[in-house]
Order: sequence, then structure tokens, then C-alpha cells
Amino acid sequence: MSKNDFDQGEALNSPFGRLYFCPETEQIMNCAMFFKYPIDVQGLKKAFSNSTMIEDPRFCSLLVRNPNGEDHWKRVHVNIDDHFILRYPTTITKARGHDEEDDDEATVNAYLADLAVSTPLSKNKPLWEVHVLVELKCVVLRVHHSLGDGVSMMSMLSSCFGQKKETKSGVNGEGNIVKDGNNNHARRNWKIGGILGLIQSMWFTIVFGLRFLGRVLGVKDKFSVISGGDGVELWPRKLVTAKFKIEDFKSIKTAVIPNVTVNDVLLGVISHGLSKYIDDKSPKALRQSLQVTAILVTNLRRNSGFQQENTNTSANLIKTHPSCGLSSWGNRTGLMLLPLYCCNGLHPLDHLKEVKATMDQKKNSYEAPISHKFLTLLTAYFGPKAASWCCHQVLCNTALLVSNIMGPSEQIVVANNPVTSLRVNISSQPQAITMHMVSYAGKAELQVMVAKDIIPDPEFLVKCIRDSLVEIKNPSK
Repeated sequence: MSKNDFDQGEALNSPFGRLYFCPETEQIMNCAMFFKYPIDVQGLKKAFSNSTMIEDPRFCSLLVRNPNGEDHWKRVHVNIDDHFILRYPTTITKARGHDEEDDDEATVNAYLADLAVSTPLSKNKPLWEVHVLVELKCVVLRVHHSLGDGVSMMSMLSSCFGQKKETKSGVNGEGNIVKDGNNNHARRNWKIGGILGLIQSMWFTIVFGLRFLGRVLGVKDKFSVISGGDGVELWPRKLVTAKFKIEDFKSIKTAVIPNVTVNDVLLGVISHGLSKYIDDKSPKALRQSLQVTAILVTNLRRNSGFQQENTNTSANLIKTHPSCGLSSWGNRTGLMLLPLYCCNGLHPLDHLKEVKATMDQKKNSYEAPISHKFLTLLTAYFGPKAASWCCHQVLCNTALLVSNIMGPSEQIVVANNPVTSLRVNISSQPQAITMHMVSYAGKAELQVMVAKDIIPDPEFLVKCIRDSLVEIKNPSK
């Protein structure tokens, strides 16, 4: 979908855009930005009004339906006041029981948890909102998933409010290490391995593809204390934040296991943390080795470095940089199924080694791009309801969803007010647990959102995850 399509008045909605409008799979991204100083609301409105976000057609278009029943985007004038919603203590339930800073964070998390359940965006205006939690020095940017994915959102924030520095290597948008922006693992691996590499790549693709199809057809994990299912997406949520330093992940990456990525470390930590939680919460008679399946959201762009391209002015970013423009935005993510072996008898490093071995096979396959293509073609030829049903089946038959998003490496500033923390989560899912990590300015914050009727104590789950990182980092202790 190009900018010229919008300039002609209307543009056909993309397959993934249509998928995210179905009731079973409608998704809204909620990005919480914590500020250093009290918020100047008028200055904030002016900053957004003057940003490149307003120039992006996705942020100034309505979804309309023509007489033939086809959905289209139609450009409209944006009234910035319609998109800003001010929240004061009288309209927010304040959390109590901690010090003031923890109270504020718990209050924001409670607000985000409430937004995640059945809180749609108005379709009478472009599909984004800015919720200003005035007394908490926090802003929640809500963006409908049909406009783009987490990589797009981070790119937009970086281009609008960040320091423009070119990055040639780092962690890519949603979960993999990249060098010089190349994210096509399978193609690179089989070219290096020759015919044998090609055979391995095709074999892994077939195996993982069949497993994905099995989830669509009803194969599910064994029941456990973290199991969700159809309808759980409507249950009340609770949200807790696990805070890390990027250096903690990198120290494991460089010192503990050769060639392990930051993303492998995160998944190893989650695997061991879940083992500790399940073992503690399961009745003794039911304690046993258990396999749970996580859905990994993976960025498919070949070049992830577009997030912080060097440019003279942010206003020219979309117009003059094709790698940062509309062709790179939108929804370009695939899904991978990762089995996690929740056995508390395993050494913490064994969890990491197990995850790394599986992820090496995943990177040598085309599972993620094929899942993306499968849902795209299904939407295009059989309609969004068919694709939505398949996607919902996969979500219902797995235990948790995990994504890892690279935020701006340098601190962003909005209306002369530095953003100290950046977090993302999405609308509730059929799984009882969803985890979204964002790395930002040297920090990594993992948002752990749970269905509180299934997991009433997410604070303990987060503690298990934190302890797991320490145990993997210091395996001899």
C-alpha cells in the first residue's frame, strides 16, 4: 500500500489490516511512555501535531466500506483534540501499598490492563488515541494493529521524537539479532550449507509447518496451571513489569554460551521462570515434566535498521527515505511455535541450551514467512473471517505469546520532556499469559500480562523470571 494510493482518495485495506478488524483477532497496541517532568498537555498536543506521524496516511484515514462491501482507507482531516483523552486521579483507581513511585507504576499497569480487555477505538476517527495520565507523568499511545506492527510503532516514535543515528547492527524489531539489517536466516543458512543446507531448511520448514497446521486443527498443550483457551481473552487482566538491563542479557550472550542471541537468553529465562512457577503452583501429585508452547512474533523485514535512519529533519523522513517509508511499515510479522520444556529439575543453562538448539532450527526454516503468507492468502481468497478463525485457533491451543521489540537506542524527547521508560502491550489474548519486551536506552522492560483468575499472583511469576536470569548469569552459584 503506497502513499500514492492514499493520495487518490481511497486505498484498499491490506489483508492483515482486514484480519485485525475481525472480532476474534482485533488488536490494539498500547504503548506507555513515562516522562521525567510533569506533562504540558498543550505542548504535547503541539508536538504530535507537528510530527511526521500526522503526515503518515495511516494516521489520518478512516476505514470505510463501499457499496460492494469492500473496506477502504479514506483520508480525512485530523482534529488533534479528538485524539487526546485526559485522565486525572478522579478517573483512575490509584494503587496503594507501595512507595509513591511503585504506586504510580502499579496504577499505570492497572490502567493498561483494563484497556487490554474490550476497550475498542472509535471508528469515527483515525484509529489512534493518546491517553494522558496527567498526575502520573505517563502517556499511553493507542494504535490499532491494522495500521502497523510493533516495529512500525517504534520506527514512528524514533522518527518523530528520537535522535537520528544510523544503526547497522543490533536486535531487530521483534526478536532476532541482525547484522547490517539482514533478517533472512533460512536463505543465508542454506546458501552457506549448499545442497545439504537446502535439504535441512526444507525439512525443518515442512516439520514446523505441519506442527503449525496441527494447532489450527485442534492440537493443544496439556492442561496446566497456566492454561488459557477460547473466551479467556474477555477475562479481567493484571499487568506486572519485569525490569532488566540490556547488559545483563549481553553478558550471558558473550560469556556463557557461544553464539547465543539476546532473544535466546530471553526465551531461556522465560522457560526456566515458567518451570519454577508451574512447579510451585502445581499440586504435588501433578508435578511432572511439562511441555508448553509459546507463540513468537517475528519481524520479517530484511532491513530493520530503518528505525533510526540518519536524516536532516524528521519531517522529510517518510518522503525521502524509502527504507523508512510506507513500504517498510504495516504488518510484516510472522509466527513461530516454540516448545518450552517446563521441568524444574533441569539446570538453568539447560533451559537456555534447549531453547538455543530449537531456535537455530527455526532460523534455518521458513516457518515465520510461510505463516505470514498463509494468513495473507487465506484472507485474500477466503476472506478475513477464515484467516481470523485459523489465527484464533492457534492462539487458543498454545500457552503464551512472546514478542521482543527494539525501541530507540537513545532517549527520545517529546515536547522538551525526556521519556524515561517505554513499554508496549496489546489487547488480551486467549492465552493466560502474554509477554512483550521492549529495549529502550539501555534498559529492557518485560510487560507480563495475565488473566488474573488463572494466574492471580503475576508478581510471583515475574520474580521467578528475574531469579532465572540471575541463575543463568551466575550458573555456579
